[in-house]
Amino acid sequence: MRAKVLGFIRQRKRILLAAGIAVVSSYLILSFIFSELGVVKYISMKREYDRIRDEISRLDTENKRLKGDVESLKTDPDSIEALARERLGLVKEGELIYRFQDKNKDK
Repeated sequence: MRAKVLGFIRQRKRILLAAGIAVVSSYLILSFIFSELGVVKYISMKREYDRIRDEISRLDTENKRLKGDVESLKTDPDSIEALARERLGLVKEGELIYRFQDKNKDK
């Protein structure tokens, strides 16, 4: 009889130990996934990092283009003339300007 009781107590301890291990393991896994430094946060931060890196690359390319435009405007009279014609509508003496009405604007 005593052996049955000891066997029952041992089985009960094993079940409690297994349940304790399951609870602790579940907690650790959930913490690993959802905590402030968990996998979900990592994925979110990685996406933000990639977005910022792409934005930096785009801005760097635009800066290089603008630097080229500035250098061109400093040294090339044709660039200055083209910009003045485009933005200010300037023309050379004796040139005729033709303006065409866009038919799609009326609709």
